[in-house]
Amino acid sequence: MVPYPYPIVYQNPPVAEVTSVSYPKISRKAVIGTDSMIIGDITIADDVYIGFKNLLRADSGHPYYVGPYTNIQDYVLMHVHPGREHVVVNNQKWGVFLEGMNSVLHHAAVHGPLFIGKNTFIGQHANIYDAVIGRDCVVMHGATVTNGVKIADNRFVAPGQSVWQQSEADKLPPVPEKFKDLNRSIVDHYYRLGKSYGLNTPLAYSYSGG
Repeated sequence: MVPYPYPIVYQNPPVAEVTSVSYPKISRKAVIGTDSMIIGDITIADDVYIGFKNLLRADSGHPYYVGPYTNIQDYVLMHVHPGREHVVVNNQKWGVFLEGMNSVLHHAAVHGPLFIGKNTFIGQHANIYDAVIGRDCVVMHGATVTNGVKIADNRFVAPGQSVWQQSEADKLPPVPEKFKDLNRSIVDHYYRLGKSYGLNTPLAYSYSGG
């Protein structure tokens, strides 16, 4: 059998914007694909699934948090603008904060400063940069949310839609009935899939950082 490497999990290099060196903090209950890369001051909570060829790079600003039962599927980029831009959660500054039970689909970019609330879905090829997105939202495939907008809970961003101005964010409709259970079903599937990968294949591991 061809041996498979562990995920690349490593400390950030010091630069002027981030002089301290930090190693990722990863729950032993999280499962990470072998070819994903996780760098710097990132906390990954219980029962998170991180699939394949993802890059979570906390090397340019405030730390990141990936909340419990979140799934980050494949080819996802997570980064923050260099410097001191951040969101504040519980009186702490974060570059990127995913509250938990989030789905981040293939090829999405989640770029800080960014907050994504609990049970919110981010679709394929979505581009999220400098935003606060509430709980129970659905951001569909190819959408763009940026420019410091704040999206209320239970709002729907249509496929390919661009939300650039706060006035556009304020006009977003509630999540349609047909999509209300979309994220929960995906969270459940990837929770089970991640555990099965960890137990039955050499392709993903439960991993604890230093």
